[in-house]
Amino acid sequence: MIASVLLCIAFPFFARYGERSGLFPSWLSAIIACYLIGILVSNLRLWGVDNGLMEGVAGASMLVGLPLLLFAVRIKESLQYAGQMLFAFALCCVAGLLCTGVVGYLMSGQLPDSWKVAGMLVGLYTGGTPNVQAIGLALEAPSEYLVLVQAADVLLGGSYLLGLVTFLPAIYARFFRPSDTEGETEREALTEKTPFSQQLVQLGVGLVVTAASVGLTYLLTGGLSNLTVLILLLTTLSLAVSMSPVPDKIGNSYPLGEYFILIFCVALGLMADFRALAADGMDLLYFSALALVSTTLLHLLVCKLFDLDRDTVILSYVAGFYGPVFVVQVAAALRNKRLMAAGIAVSLLGFGIGNYLGIGLAYGVRWLTGVS
Repeated sequence: MIASVLLCIAFPFFARYGERSGLFPSWLSAIIACYLIGILVSNLRLWGVDNGLMEGVAGASMLVGLPLLLFAVRIKESLQYAGQMLFAFALCCVAGLLCTGVVGYLMSGQLPDSWKVAGMLVGLYTGGTPNVQAIGLALEAPSEYLVLVQAADVLLGGSYLLGLVTFLPAIYARFFRPSDTEGETEREALTEKTPFSQQLVQLGVGLVVTAASVGLTYLLTGGLSNLTVLILLLTTLSLAVSMSPVPDKIGNSYPLGEYFILIFCVALGLMADFRALAADGMDLLYFSALALVSTTLLHLLVCKLFDLDRDTVILSYVAGFYGPVFVVQVAAALRNKRLMAAGIAVSLLGFGIGNYLGIGLAYGVRWLTGVS
């Protein structure tokens, strides 16, 4: 247990050093390295992993890191691109609903409760982990489904995410028109070093925003279990701060926010037990692979038909499948920070509508398959 926490805290320092010093190969980013170390420790059984503790570490690091990343967003420059991003995201949602629904229908004779899995995957593809948990609870899905769906997502979705931050953008550039970018200097601005004393101030501001979001969530919902409301409030307050003079006073908070997100990635990797997936969930892995591949291909096809630009296509997909944290990471990898706010905006929209889409699709598949 202590070893897992220490790994989450210490390894991100090494991962960032390896990325920036050239120690890692060009394809291995800090975020991928953090995923990999967690997955290796978990699946090689180097020590026991407390999934409950890691869920707490992952959740806390995201709540602290997300505001620090969002303080770097420039809303006024970014929202001019929101129209196309929203359209591309809507195409992603439609592709997810259609493809996952078809796979759920076809798998109904092979996988028990395939309609429940279909609903959970739609929540994952349009919102994220909070939606998966909420939909699973609403549909009374077996508890092991939650773990297996997440494990399958880390294996399949993580592999595709690796491609999106390495070689796939160059391939997609052959099929989609180019996007407006801000160049390498923007990436350098995001990762420039900040004095430790200044980072303490940034952390203090970030914690104030997080505490305010938690307090408002409690006042509005009477508790803290509604992660959708919490994340919406956290993002809204953080973006409001980004439009104030505060970011100019506290300096570039992106590197500190990135550190907390790397903690999140290590913790998530530690929870990905692929042996359990292989032993108990091969049908579910097959289901997830079919849904992911078909949704991805259909989204690419319809975006091409509507002549959308490369970065909008990629980030709209990331917004749906991976969430706001990864929008920031992939936008930085694409060197296109201008689309960051638009991607985050539609990603948070996905958090809001994911439960409705997932539960609605699940009962639609249930009706089509005649399950009582």
